[in-house]
Amino acid sequence: MPQAKKQSLVITASGTRPLKEVARDLKDAGFEVEQVLDAINVITGKGPAGIEDTLRTTKGVADVSEDFPVSIGPPGADVS
Repeated sequence: MPQAKKQSLVITASGTRPLKEVARDLKDAGFEVEQVLDAINVITGKGPAGIEDTLRTTKGVADVSEDFPVSIGPPGADVS
């Protein structure tokens, strides 16, 4: 059976709980935590499509957004 495609998400924490606790609860909800960025109160990772609503109900989560890749091009490249 093919594995369901996962989407990259950015979780912004509210700051009302320790970030490591929020990350643990996200993992328990089925989210694959990739990075815990304490300095900016953000957690990045992947989860199955449709998991956003579940993650938003996690205590300490302020926002759940899709992560989009960004490319700035090589140094010296023309600006478009």
